[in-house]
Amino acid sequence: MRDFTTEELEKLSIDGYKIWKELNHNQSLRRDELDKLKDEKFVKMVRHAYNNVPMYRAKYDSHGININQIKGVKDIAKLPIIEKDDLIDNFPHNSLAEGYTLDNVQTAITGGSSGKVVRVAYSDDTMIERVVTAYRIYHMMMDGYPDYYRQTYVYTGVYPFSSLPEGRFPLTHIWTLDSVEDSREKLVASKPHMLTLYPSKLKDIMTGLSQDDIDAIRTNLKCINVKSEMSLQQERDQWSKIFGVPVLDEYGSEELAGTVAAQCPHGGYHIWEDINIVEVVDEHDQVIEDESLGELIATNLYNWAMPIIRYRQGDMIQLKPEDETCGCGRIFRQIGDFKGRSNSKFKTREGKEYSPGYLLDVGYTRLMKYGEHLASWQLIQDTLDNVYFDCIPTSKMTEQIKVDIANEIDSLLHNNFDVTVRFVDDIKITPRGKRNQIISNL
Repeated sequence: MRDFTTEELEKLSIDGYKIWKELNHNQSLRRDELDKLKDEKFVKMVRHAYNNVPMYRAKYDSHGININQIKGVKDIAKLPIIEKDDLIDNFPHNSLAEGYTLDNVQTAITGGSSGKVVRVAYSDDTMIERVVTAYRIYHMMMDGYPDYYRQTYVYTGVYPFSSLPEGRFPLTHIWTLDSVEDSREKLVASKPHMLTLYPSKLKDIMTGLSQDDIDAIRTNLKCINVKSEMSLQQERDQWSKIFGVPVLDEYGSEELAGTVAAQCPHGGYHIWEDINIVEVVDEHDQVIEDESLGELIATNLYNWAMPIIRYRQGDMIQLKPEDETCGCGRIFRQIGDFKGRSNSKFKTREGKEYSPGYLLDVGYTRLMKYGEHLASWQLIQDTLDNVYFDCIPTSKMTEQIKVDIANEIDSLLHNNFDVTVRFVDDIKITPRGKRNQIISNL
């Protein structure tokens, strides 16, 4: 995604405050008030999608859906589930709403746990709300987020701005593919109030930290926010002891315009029900009872440029009962168990390890650079000496790009492996039917 312009930052400052007041108020609603709000937003989004997005009109008509019979969230199961292939096949002309084109939206590319390349578009207003929802998470995790707090953000892509006007909410970016030493130096120097990063990147950086480094990082640190990968509560508890602050998990999705759920300091894993509707279904796509593990189906309630309604995200979750409360007082429903993507480490003959987070970004940055040439990708370590980058090429792929990808991956893996790019017709799937992007056959 591109950087915000000066004008967009000014708009974010003005409109963002109004959105913040609304989102903050939503956290204190009674259950009946929240359900009413969800019903109103859901019906509005469904009708908008049907009337303005060719993909949804065709899908709903083919299933015999009478859009006027969708009265609220209770009717959500009447609508068909949207698959990744639907988004891939219909982007952009049939998935963007009327009035939106690639010239007036921001776009993101994601591979997700499926290994398939999905492109998502956001309007400027959606981007503003996405940023504000992130600040709401920080506010929850830290019990307040003053505008002078600094965040250090270790991620694949650069955040679309380094601060709001007048230097408010400053942010330091560290590239995920930076070496452990470079990451350590930048992190120690930044002295953040909040640190946001992959769990595996935190593990990597910790291997290079001395006690003096940890003490320096703890100068201002209030919270560590881990995201985009699986981590165990036991791991987060251990990291919390080392750094002396809460280490909390966030679950997000590019397709769903950012964050879906996040942990509060009381341990509750809250779904942001006012901006996303979450369902859990069985192998037959039937909604299942609370406390049963099933597949996550989600609906976003504020991306008007490219609506996402009943989308199969691909992760497995379990919902706690609706009436189970959290010590923080929020009424938003909680996730009881979560099983996202699980990827392998790569090991060298000398014993060096490459974490899943690092490997994902090795592949993901190729996707960002060569997105028009790749339909899907997967990194596979076959032996201690060999790594394959399997990809499904598009018609725009060339032999030179194939060579360039191999050379770039070889460099990012520090010439520890013989790297081969292979063109394939399909990507291997796991027994659960998922396409893990990082696989070790050792």
